[in-house]
Amino acid sequence: MTKQQITATAGLLLLAMLLAVLVGVFDARRRVIAAEGNDLRTGQSAWVIATIDELMRARSAFEPGTKVFVGLDGDVRAVVVLSGQWTDVPLHDGHALTGRPGEALAGADVAVRGDDIAVDGKTYNVVGRLGVRAASLLSDDVIIADPSRFSASPQRLLLDGPSSAHHYSAQLPGRSVEIIDDGTNRRTNVDAVSPILVALGSLVVVLIAVVAGLQAGRWELRAAAVRFTTGIRPLTTLRSAAARVAVIGTAACTTALAGAAVVRQTTILDLDVTTAVVAVGTVVLAVSVTSLWQGTRRWNC
Repeated sequence: MTKQQITATAGLLLLAMLLAVLVGVFDARRRVIAAEGNDLRTGQSAWVIATIDELMRARSAFEPGTKVFVGLDGDVRAVVVLSGQWTDVPLHDGHALTGRPGEALAGADVAVRGDDIAVDGKTYNVVGRLGVRAASLLSDDVIIADPSRFSASPQRLLLDGPSSAHHYSAQLPGRSVEIIDDGTNRRTNVDAVSPILVALGSLVVVLIAVVAGLQAGRWELRAAAVRFTTGIRPLTTLRSAAARVAVIGTAACTTALAGAAVVRQTTILDLDVTTAVVAVGTVVLAVSVTSLWQGTRRWNC
């Protein structure tokens, strides 16, 4: 490829990756807004009767992001994250719980002394402020990370996470499970537009990646035809072409991931677009190599 063609390929690749990052930002923002409207529930939710020790013993069976709540006094709840990290918590300041006991999340209207809050005479360090904005549905809520707040006897607990009710029933068969209805009576669940936008955005990203790969393969094929007439084997040409596209893809991936890191540092979103960015680069490489290989096969006929 010429310098202009390399620039055009890199531009298309960067455009696809930029859109992938923007789709990731939009989807992450949508998830935290939905979590705020659903009272911090982000997966399948169910009321169960169990002890925290029973759930902790079965924690390996639950998917990442599964957590369990118990209500205390007023708007105070204790939480234990059974698996992975709690990443979809809506915050406008600070950061999510790290998993260490003694941490807390508090709404904007909750009085905090310094960075601490007292619950039943016990002090907790407030690491984040609940709600996408200060004026939110969670402005009076307090979430504390403290397993000791759970009773040693079976009690009514809110289990939340991907397929949480299914995993709970598999680990504790015969126990009653009251799955919380996620019908359209809740305001955040009537949003049918956002998932469509995410799907359409992802489709556009794939189409741009395919076009970039096909164009790169076509340009490389022209150069390969000249090399073939000079006696250079098609396989050698294919390797060099793949290496050039891989270098372009690596540079574009690095740039996109650096941009995503800046977004992650400057916002409260837990943005992870590594898989999407790498997938875009892989699609471009695969399409370009396949296009070139299909073209060079005719020379051996």
